[in-house]
Parts: sequence; structure tokens; C-alpha cells
Amino acid sequence: MLRFAISWVQEAFRQLNRGEIEPFCESLASFLSSIPYDSHDALKDIKATEKHFQYTFYLLLRLLGVYCLAVKIEDRQSYGRVDCTLELKDYVYIFEFKMDGSAEEALQQIEQKGYAKPYASDSRQVIRIGMNFSSDTRTIAEWKSL
Repeated sequence: MLRFAISWVQEAFRQLNRGEIEPFCESLASFLSSIPYDSHDALKDIKATEKHFQYTFYLLLRLLGVYCLAVKIEDRQSYGRVDCTLELKDYVYIFEFKMDGSAEEALQQIEQKGYAKPYASDSRQVIRIGMNFSSDTRTIAEWKSL
């Protein structure tokens, strides 16, 4: 599993560094799907929450942190908190998560709250990604990007 995780981190960085959103999201969903269902036993007594998946996602991105300029979780801004912001040399990724909702809802929140505004004068390309996690499958159910 360690070798798989290391190669996943390297490939995920390459994809993000090239702006390849679809392959990254597919790879992330696949990676999360490889986690055995009984590893989530702690969630049997409580309803799986968006925070659980946010935390898992953040841990994975922290592994990429060696290559990234910044990884921010609950990134506080003037209109609210972005679930996760990832800054690379050429790209800024703004992630918003929903649990058993929709990727469209997540993207709407990014737009309504103006989460991309701090990067308006930034020369990097800003990519907004809405992700919906499924509490049933324990992985990403859908994603959309702008």
C-alpha cells in the first residue's frame, strides 16, 4: 500500500501541476475507493460528515505539500471559509466539498461567496472545483470544475 500511496502522490502532483483536473479527480476517487470499508468503523456510530472527508482530502494534499507552494484548509476569507485551497506555481485550486449533496452546490458556494476574489490579480490560473462525497460509497460521487 505504501508504494501505491507514494506513486499516487507523485502522479497527483503531476496532474495538478499540468492543470489536468479530470485525471486528478478520477485518481482521487479511485484512491479513496481503495480504502477498506472496515477502516471507517468509527463512522458506524456517528453519521459520516463532510469534515471526515475534508480531513482525509487534506491529509492527501499535505503529502503533495512538498511540491506545492501552499495547502490551506478552512482558508478564511472576507465572506467565509474555503474548504481547501492549493497553490502551485501556475495554478490555484479552490476546493469546496459537499456531503451527499452535489458538486453544483459546491461550485455555487464558491461563486456566491467570492472565494476566487483574493486571486483576481494573481497571474496564476484559478480553478474552482466542487466535490460531492458519498457517505454510502465513502468516496467522491461527483465533481465539477470551472
